[in-house]
Amino acid sequence: MRSWTRLTRQGAAGLLAVMAFVVIVGAMAVEATPKADAEAAPGLDPDLAVFTVQASHGYEVTIFSGRFSEGLQDVAVFASSSRSTAIYRVPATVTKKSVQAEVGSLGRVAVRAVPVGRKPVLLRSCDGEERWKIARLAYEGVIEFHGEEGFTDAEAKRAPFDYRTFREFACAGEGGRPPGKELTGARLDIHRPEEANELFMHATQLRPGGATEVSVQVDDYDSELETTRATKVIAGPAALRFDSQLRSATLTPPAPFAGHATYRRGAPPARRWTGNLTVDLPGDADYPLTGPGLRVTLEHPTA
Repeated sequence: MRSWTRLTRQGAAGLLAVMAFVVIVGAMAVEATPKADAEAAPGLDPDLAVFTVQASHGYEVTIFSGRFSEGLQDVAVFASSSRSTAIYRVPATVTKKSVQAEVGSLGRVAVRAVPVGRKPVLLRSCDGEERWKIARLAYEGVIEFHGEEGFTDAEAKRAPFDYRTFREFACAGEGGRPPGKELTGARLDIHRPEEANELFMHATQLRPGGATEVSVQVDDYDSELETTRATKVIAGPAALRFDSQLRSATLTPPAPFAGHATYRRGAPPARRWTGNLTVDLPGDADYPLTGPGLRVTLEHPTA
């Protein structure tokens, strides 16, 4: 579960909260005690809270909250399963000891930080050469989240600080690597650049007859609630069929996708990407992946 959760978190660039948390936690890591087993144990930044609770239908819900600058206080809720994630960002009231936020009509967070024993948590630095002693904390109060369309539910009265996720963000790189040689397979990219409802979709088969990775991410913004929904599958070669000249391709991925779509390079613009392809995103079932406003490209992938 963690690997896909981490990838989705790093890839949700449209959600400002993600970048803010990475910056804050990265700064904390730099300021941590440089000596291994140092007697003076640094405490966690009192303006940052990270905690995780188990939810229904194979999901877990991770809450991030922080005061990123004067007048800017946020809570981000990550509801993640092994292949799908929904992220919600809302304004919050965050103090050194408490977090208060309403997640639209989906739930609320109202917790206070409490110390847990005297024994600190030992965290290794990103390079593994140093260790930091960090005070144990937990959050008590109300943690409640009910995903749209019943995709998951979570309720808890207590959750410990999530040190593992804290470290993941501290050590998260910017991701990606320089493109290498061109391969013989195909990469189908679909993008809707609409500011309030942006869509990214990728279907990649590195070589003909190989596995096909299909992923979708949709970012929605309004004045009260910002959301990112994402999912991905690894399928067989039949999920993406294409000709050697990359003049056309047909995408038929398995669940949570349904239907199919075809790209024809030489067709009129309105008929280059057609079909009935949809995807069940967490909290938004039968999301259409064809229609007007989509920009589609088909090219060879690179290693």
